Amino acid sequence: MKKLIFVILDGIGGRPIKEYNGLTTLEAANIPNLNYLAKTGQTGLITVINEKTPPETDNGVLTLFGYDPDVYSRCRGVLEAYGTGIKFKEGDLVIRCNFATYRDGKIIDVRAGRIKNVESKKLIEFVNKKVNLKDFSVKFKLISSLNYRSILIFHSDEKKFSDQISNTHPGYERRKGYVELPKPLQKEKIYEECKPLDDTDSARFSANIVNEFIERSKKVLENHPINLKRMKKNMPTANILIMRGAGTSLPRLEDFKKKYSTSWLCIGDTPAEKGIARLFGMKVLDLPDPLSDTLNKENTEEEIEKMLKKDLVIRSKKLLKNIKKYDCFYVHLKGADPFGHAGLPDKKKKVIECLDKYFFGKILKKINLKETLICVTTDHCTACDISAHAPDPVPLLISGNDLTPDSTDKFGESFCKNGSIGKIKGTELMSILMRIIK
Repeated sequence: MKKLIFVILDGIGGRPIKEYNGLTTLEAANIPNLNYLAKTGQTGLITVINEKTPPETDNGVLTLFGYDPDVYSRCRGVLEAYGTGIKFKEGDLVIRCNFATYRDGKIIDVRAGRIKNVESKKLIEFVNKKVNLKDFSVKFKLISSLNYRSILIFHSDEKKFSDQISNTHPGYERRKGYVELPKPLQKEKIYEECKPLDDTDSARFSANIVNEFIERSKKVLENHPINLKRMKKNMPTANILIMRGAGTSLPRLEDFKKKYSTSWLCIGDTPAEKGIARLFGMKVLDLPDPLSDTLNKENTEEEIEKMLKKDLVIRSKKLLKNIKKYDCFYVHLKGADPFGHAGLPDKKKKVIECLDKYFFGKILKKINLKETLICVTTDHCTACDISAHAPDPVPLLISGNDLTPDSTDKFGESFCKNGSIGKIKGTELMSILMRIIK
């Protein structure tokens, strides 16, 4: 059996940009290593979910591993909790939260200026100490997961929860069932309370408890010394928690060691992909929090490169150190997605160039491509023109293992369009890869 390195470059997909003469950020980037893999391998396009539904990381990754998210998704909260190692009971209400900036009924910044762990953990500790919901017979715990992100778990011995409730995060629409769709985020969004999505007592109660928690936590956050200090420095305050992806149970996924007779190692940056990897029975590598997750529009290109270099050198070394211990590797690298959301193509392009130089440049020097299959794609297109995820097909390359190359010589959306793989559905990819390595 050949080894497989399956790399998802989060949000690298894009749309043509006028300033780049109609090229996307990926196509305009200087990426000699990815272009080498495209030239020596086979390429195509992937419709991750369908051409109407913009994927999120959780349902995009599920799809690329062969699982229909309409069947298997249980939303972001439970996946991130599981990926972070947070324990909860079946039936608890588990929700992904962001610290955000609230002003005059509007959400000004959905990530509170990408507030860092050192501050967010202190705010979380304060909320846990000062807020209680005993009058509702509900206990809660707010737990830091990464920087501005946290996990909120509601538990009750008397009340029944439902995950059929709307998001309060203005960037994501939650529909009945487990469908969550990203919405283009304007500079200011009217804050909307959580609402039940079905006509049940448990959904109404769950929405009510979410609203109570948000209101009570907002009151204690408002005058916290950290926020007063941020206000004086003209930085976005973390004065509200916004929520998305409520869930009450984990999806039931198959163990990949049993399904494919392969051992897997996950090198992932953030909780959602780690949660999915654990549900597949993969070993998840313990890594330092990615510096790239703190990148924002204020960072210069020099700062971007410095932070990404540190992240990516660590991850490339970890991969190479473990290359003989596992059959397959799932690598999920962040960095490009935030600048797509910010509508900053030059900085997104810089991230892509760093991914090429400091990850692929490092591993290609050490890996024998005749014995290794490398697959590179992305979980979604993050389009700079709308500052949001889009349902557009994304590029795919598969190289190594003595594959016969097609005529594609560069990695990018329009370059891969005529590749020999053609356009495939996201759910088809993993079975193709497993067939090749065996």
